[in-house]
Amino acid sequence: MRNSPFFLWLRELAATVSFFDRSTLEPGFALRCSLGVAIPLTLAAAIGQPALGVAPAIGAFITGFTSLQGVYRTRLTAILVAALGMAVTSFVGAVAAGSTPGIIAATALAGYASGTIGQLGPIAATVALNSLVAFVLFSSQAMAPAAALQQSGLVLAGGLIQALLLLAAWPSARCGAERLALADVYRNLAAYARAVAEGSANLPPITPLATARQILADPQPFGRAGELARLQRLLEDSESVRNRLGALAGTLQSAAATGPVRGLVLAAAAQLDEIANVLMGLKKDIEVPELMPPDDDPQAASMRALAHDVADAALAASMLSSGRLPRFALLSKPRPGPYVRNHVSWRNPDSLRFAIVLAIAMALGRHFAADRGYWIPLTAALVLKPDFQTTFVRGFGRIAGTLIGAVVATLVIALVRGHPVAQLVGLIAAAAAAYVTFNPNYALFSIAITSFVVIVLGMRGLPGTTTIDARVLDTLAGGALAMIGYLVWPTWERKRTRALLADLIDAQRRAANAILSDYASPSNGARLAIERARTAAWEARTAAETSIDRTRNEPRRPHTIGAARALRILSATQRFGLANLAMETALEGETPVRDGSALGPFAQALDDQLIELAHALRESRRARMDPRLAPALAPLDGFMLDRATAYAEAAARIARLIGVQKAA
Repeated sequence: MRNSPFFLWLRELAATVSFFDRSTLEPGFALRCSLGVAIPLTLAAAIGQPALGVAPAIGAFITGFTSLQGVYRTRLTAILVAALGMAVTSFVGAVAAGSTPGIIAATALAGYASGTIGQLGPIAATVALNSLVAFVLFSSQAMAPAAALQQSGLVLAGGLIQALLLLAAWPSARCGAERLALADVYRNLAAYARAVAEGSANLPPITPLATARQILADPQPFGRAGELARLQRLLEDSESVRNRLGALAGTLQSAAATGPVRGLVLAAAAQLDEIANVLMGLKKDIEVPELMPPDDDPQAASMRALAHDVADAALAASMLSSGRLPRFALLSKPRPGPYVRNHVSWRNPDSLRFAIVLAIAMALGRHFAADRGYWIPLTAALVLKPDFQTTFVRGFGRIAGTLIGAVVATLVIALVRGHPVAQLVGLIAAAAAAYVTFNPNYALFSIAITSFVVIVLGMRGLPGTTTIDARVLDTLAGGALAMIGYLVWPTWERKRTRALLADLIDAQRRAANAILSDYASPSNGARLAIERARTAAWEARTAAETSIDRTRNEPRRPHTIGAARALRILSATQRFGLANLAMETALEGETPVRDGSALGPFAQALDDQLIELAHALRESRRARMDPRLAPALAPLDGFMLDRATAYAEAAARIARLIGVQKAA
């Protein structure tokens, strides 16, 4: 009973609602954004017109969450685009609110636009959702175009206040985001090196390196050129260390691996940890003992190259050392998007479902009363997501928090009504609580943001008198409508997993083809092709891993690949990825054999075999084994034979997991 899917789902739901992740607290970010909300409210109160500060406070409040996206210039761009988008949608919402058919049609269009724009990535999704929330909030009061235009200008002003506060925080950043991202890379590499020494067959971690790449692509605008150059040098060294450790992973699984090599890998792990400590400001200098593998060891050349890269990274880190990083940062930790390439589909079912559900929610809300018509679509917009896990597991946390927040805020507003100072303090406190709890606990965040919405609209003199039971009913209606909408028109992740795994096999095949081609005809163009193919393989792996994680929380569907089998195929592709790393790394060092003519037949047979495996996986059928692959190994020897055999064994393992056709 305790291992049943329903019980596991309830346990995860309880953990989602109750768990408070202290490690994600960012008080500096909360202080900066809360100040952005307080400024227009305080200025309006100072001139005796507190209601005038409501619209810019809403603009500042919502754009504050947008500042969690991006790094430096990308973050500022996100805030400015969100502020402009909210200004536009708040105008449309206020003007369309005078007509029930008009607001329902506008809601459907806004929902579709939000879902479609959100396909571009996390930053676009955040900007689109924030603009949609502004549309729904300001649809609570119908306005003439002139008044709505003035209101949208105030919303834009609130967003610009947050942008100015962000700019003011830049000079104190001291390249902290870059250093912390690189420290995470080297810490993960150290852990991977220890795993390699113990015989791990896993690929080195992708996410930390991909994150650091994106952060260094948008560096601190006021950073010194020399400092930024050293950061870039550390990034390049980390990529090289990652490749060399991956190349050693396959070797250290074999019984032939020597004790000295394992010891040197562990010593490299200790040095990588020291580099991370220096980058974090925990130490100022690194002592780098020279790693000296025995000259007669078959891995001596690889170990010398690894030692050189680690020593170079240690030197760059020491030159960057400037004491402990500040613990209280007004900039939030950068959260770059996943290493995937997104494409916009104009007929995406998630966008269409979002549009239909929000239109129904607005129609249902307007059926009860125009001044409370915003609450049902607002709840539906926050609950409904593109996947089952987020909609249902986190959705219940949102509903629970919204229910509690609606009750608490309705009681509070009854107490502070008629007391402008108390309303002002309560509103700023709710905003601060929302910023503080956004990452640590979504249920508490839902309470805070609901309190903010109720109080701020109460200050506008509109729905503040709505009864508690009405808010509870509207919250339940919006949440239920979102979940029913997903179940009626679901987009099950399991249907995508098989195709994404096939895409990963194709990406690894193209990377192998680029690497093996470089053995036959080395050129600068070939190296560029390898780099592009490697990045594409990272993107494909990230997409496949994300898909498999989502399928674990979905109900089992017929004619789809199971999560356990998908994980085994993903694991098998790691063996192929290690073979790619070994071959690519050898191109940069002392390659024992570089005879493209002998490798050509094997490379062609391997390419054809992987094409067949990808097709079989997509078509859900057994794969045919290429009879040319094993004979193509015969002309090879030494290093080439060892690496080609690793390719062939990895392909055979993937084939067994997909299913192999019986010989006729």
